[in-house]
Amino acid sequence: MSGSGLVFIITLVYFFIELIGGLYYNSLALVTDAAFMAINLVGQLIAVYAIRLSQRPPDKNKTFGYERAKVISGLFNGILVGFMLFYVLTDAYRRITHPEVLDADKVLIIALVGLLVNGYGVFKLYEHSKDISVRGAFLFILNDALGSVGVITSCIVIKLTGFYVADTVASIVIGLLVAYPTYFLVKDGIHILMEGIPTGVDVEKVEKFIYENFDHAKKVKELHLWAIVPEKTIMAVKIRTDGRFYDREKIKSFKKVLKEKFGIYDVYVEVYEED
Repeated sequence: MSGSGLVFIITLVYFFIELIGGLYYNSLALVTDAAFMAINLVGQLIAVYAIRLSQRPPDKNKTFGYERAKVISGLFNGILVGFMLFYVLTDAYRRITHPEVLDADKVLIIALVGLLVNGYGVFKLYEHSKDISVRGAFLFILNDALGSVGVITSCIVIKLTGFYVADTVASIVIGLLVAYPTYFLVKDGIHILMEGIPTGVDVEKVEKFIYENFDHAKKVKELHLWAIVPEKTIMAVKIRTDGRFYDREKIKSFKKVLKEKFGIYDVYVEVYEED
């Protein structure tokens, strides 16, 4: 069994333990963490499917291939978390105004087990976290681990002070911890789908480089840079010259220089003479 498969099974088992425990012992923090864990599980399944789908070769309908399935999966997970966060904060407000008693000892035991489970998941998924489809699942399980820390802290506070609102405060903190990375996940997904300039690429620097290194270039037109996925940047540009002819080998050599200089996956260059 692969590491990711084992992470999924362990997380699934603990999800039911945490959900049942949270409902039975009246802990909103545990229920909140279980809710995000459910999204984490869905995210892992979507990520696996998206990765498999992205490996399909280009065809007549998808000439760029299916790699953007990974971007869509990350965006979907981010939006789903947004809806869940709204529910959590709404219920937290109700519990702050009407605090409820919970069994801190039992909740603490469940949270400690959760910290071990989530810690293992973080360790296993970290190496794949640069993939945008896996990043969502990784961020969720990372925040699940932090959420377990929050639940443990609230239980200790309740045992020492009897301040039961600490459980609700922990659920709010868990939600906010998830909201921060989710914002960037959704932002990156939308940016890619809107054909935005890839992160780390400066259009003005690319244009300046073309003028300085492409002999007899008079005008750089329709310079476009976009990403299929975060790690795969595409560039297309038209270069008008003063009449000098460029053979295929020179253009090919220049494209290679652009790829190496700016970390571009593929470059399309059209050269035409000045009218």
